[in-house]
Amino acid sequence: MTRNMDEGTDFGYITAAAGHPELLGGAIVATFCEVVASNVEQRAARIADEIAAAQPDLVSLQEVAEWQSFAPLPCSGPVRIDAESALLDQLTADGVTYTVVKQLNEFDSSSIPGLPLSFLDRDVLLARAEPARQLTLANSNAQHFTTLLTLPLAPGLNATILRGWISVDATVRGRTVRVIATHLESFHESIQEAQALELAGGPGDTSLPVVIAGDLNTGPGSGQTGSYNLLTQSAGFTDTWAVTQPNDPGFTDSFYTEDPLTPAVPSERIDLILVRGVVVPSAPKDYLVGTENPHPSDHAGVVAKVTIPS
Repeated sequence: MTRNMDEGTDFGYITAAAGHPELLGGAIVATFCEVVASNVEQRAARIADEIAAAQPDLVSLQEVAEWQSFAPLPCSGPVRIDAESALLDQLTADGVTYTVVKQLNEFDSSSIPGLPLSFLDRDVLLARAEPARQLTLANSNAQHFTTLLTLPLAPGLNATILRGWISVDATVRGRTVRVIATHLESFHESIQEAQALELAGGPGDTSLPVVIAGDLNTGPGSGQTGSYNLLTQSAGFTDTWAVTQPNDPGFTDSFYTEDPLTPAVPSERIDLILVRGVVVPSAPKDYLVGTENPHPSDHAGVVAKVTIPS
């Protein structure tokens, strides 16, 4: 399963204030209030319910955000918000056991001094921890890409948007596959394509069968298809949805923009599960989660079953 949890904002206020330092403070406060209004922890709990219902062996999570405000706010709500804790607590309440295989901290606002809030973006890979699944894990790794996007916010103040990947070698009933969770750059296609190349030539460079699951910000319907073509053509990966649901566009993005109060109609499929090697998409068909209204994220999640033949 791959699931973008939506960190609660697309940072529209901040990007609009870029180059105008006198507006930046107000934009940051407005952003935090937008996050509060999006009910991050309540949405995370609903995503946990999706996981509990689907019970995938491995779950790739993106935009697993943690927020904290250090200044008075013009909006009422929590001053600390942690999507990961809310998700794990609800999984426990739902009676299913998942462990964190690896967590990769992405953008961390602590690198920018003097802000009235802190923001941490995380990618997380979860594994189902039940003996009956006969799932064992080894060789877990996590790393940031070397090609990253840097945004100028104000004179002398830049923000580098960290992106990366998590990988683990998962063995089920004696068959091993490398599973890679990732979240590629969204705002700059050439940087995104460089990251896709790093993915294929880094953790994807193995004799093991490979599964990539994540929000790749590229794919059918998207304005950015170069990375999708690179992975599904040059790098030899197969898009599981295209195999099991060839007549369904399966758009995953987006159900709303900025926050759940601004609805939108999904028009692109950028949340993907890709496979390569002796691992094949299999029945039942891939399916989407999170399509009901109100939506627990601006993205739909994707669940796929793959088989490693004996």
